Amino acid sequence: MDDKYVKGFLHGIILTISIIAASVLVYFVFFNDALKNSSKPDSSTTASNNDGALKEDGDYNSFSIKQQNIIKIINEKYYQDVDEGVLYRGAIDGMMAALDDPYSCYYSKDELDTITQTTDGEYVGIGCYVAILKEESGIRVISVIEGSPAEKAGMHANDIITAVDGTDVSNLDIDYALSLVKGKAGTKVVITVKRENETLELTMTREKIEPKTIAYEMLDSNVGYIYVSSFYGHTAEQFKNALADLESQGMEKLIVDLRDDPGGLYDSAVDMLDIFLGKDLLVAYIENTDGTKEHSYTEDEDEFTKPVVILINGNSASASELFTQTMREYGKATVIGTKSFGKGVYQNIYPVSNDGSAVKVTGGRYFSPNGVCIHGVGIEPDITVEYIEPGEDADSWEADNQIVAAMEFFENR
Repeated sequence: MDDKYVKGFLHGIILTISIIAASVLVYFVFFNDALKNSSKPDSSTTASNNDGALKEDGDYNSFSIKQQNIIKIINEKYYQDVDEGVLYRGAIDGMMAALDDPYSCYYSKDELDTITQTTDGEYVGIGCYVAILKEESGIRVISVIEGSPAEKAGMHANDIITAVDGTDVSNLDIDYALSLVKGKAGTKVVITVKRENETLELTMTREKIEPKTIAYEMLDSNVGYIYVSSFYGHTAEQFKNALADLESQGMEKLIVDLRDDPGGLYDSAVDMLDIFLGKDLLVAYIENTDGTKEHSYTEDEDEFTKPVVILINGNSASASELFTQTMREYGKATVIGTKSFGKGVYQNIYPVSNDGSAVKVTGGRYFSPNGVCIHGVGIEPDITVEYIEPGEDADSWEADNQIVAAMEFFENR
């Protein structure tokens, strides 16, 4: 067994004792942006509660003996009473922390239930998209849904969520942390955010969230504009309908705005690419832990041939990056804006016991047709244009300097 996992176990035990001594209880929370994340654990990989089913080798036995001895020493020598269940949880969290992966973590049954629960198949929450960064403490708001409780309360993109109803979420798993934000419609929640040099407490009333993933309009000179807020199951169909409407209005060129789009479903990105590319073209592939690859190809014979500009920024992540990279590799789009986020991995959830607990682990990476993985790297635009915040009264596309840059590119090509 790798020594870093043993160290992770020891760190988890020590950290847990420190938390007990300080009388601090911490939980995690919120939204899941895993391209291949499953909301239900894969039962085919359930570990048995019977130790005999586990691999009996020297490394495992050494680890098991250390674990038992540490717990025995704590029970007999530590100056306060300690709940063994809390120690076990600390040990598990320590092992997961040793991965140094913000997307991998352990869930108890209650935590997993909280994360996966919905109300009649609909989300009840505050209406924002978020991401977690290893170099930051807290959860960054990527974008806020128009008309949502978050927008009404004054939440902004790039706010850093640090607490939910007083519970610190600065260094906790994003899924569980954000599940604290969800609740019954009509109930209030206080979200603490950091915005530059100030800390704000925003009170908002939870409500049913039905995010619209597509918004579009016709700009000047027959340039169509489509904003994609995220990649979900219905996004490709909505995009296709928007495209058809714009084409009926005489669209000659197209701007696809993926700024502040945190991504979503891998399959949704594949379906979107199918709208633009011809049939039987490789659009992406996934490389699993065991080295096997899963390739995705287009199926639609139709091909979009009009000029396209894609807008991205530092909050464009995951599926939106895959879409952008593939479009550029096939020569279908020019990319304008600033460097993207850089998330090119997916997660799966696996049960670890019959008690309903599970771990979420990063299962592999995804690649563009040319074999590019943008994880930790991001996408550099073809034309870099830094965003300039418009004045408060600016509500026209002409006040958005990156859209203006796209229009100028069309004019000059």
